[in-house]
Amino acid sequence: MYVENIGSAYLQNSSDLSEIEAIKRGTKSQKEQLKKVSREFESIFIAKMLNEMDKTVDKEGSMFKESKYLDNLKSFMYNDIARNIANNPQTSIGIATQMYTQLEKTVKD
Repeated sequence: MYVENIGSAYLQNSSDLSEIEAIKRGTKSQKEQLKKVSREFESIFIAKMLNEMDKTVDKEGSMFKESKYLDNLKSFMYNDIARNIANNPQTSIGIATQMYTQLEKTVKD
């Protein structure tokens, strides 16, 4: 199994594909690629989770009117928060570690 095949069905539908491509170009070792891709997958998962949680918030009477601009701003903010959570060992939810542990056996290096 090659690192470029991990999550390809999900990533083809994601705007984060460019980030994964940059990871593949920026590292030579497949294990290092796997580590970075695992962290990026965790950050994508956390960002999606934050976006879905935001949909459950009652916005009636809010001082911020809903608009596509506010939605875009929140999306950027959630992506940044998710990357910070996933890249910090103290705040990571562990998906990246589990993915790496399971998949490192399939990578040559």
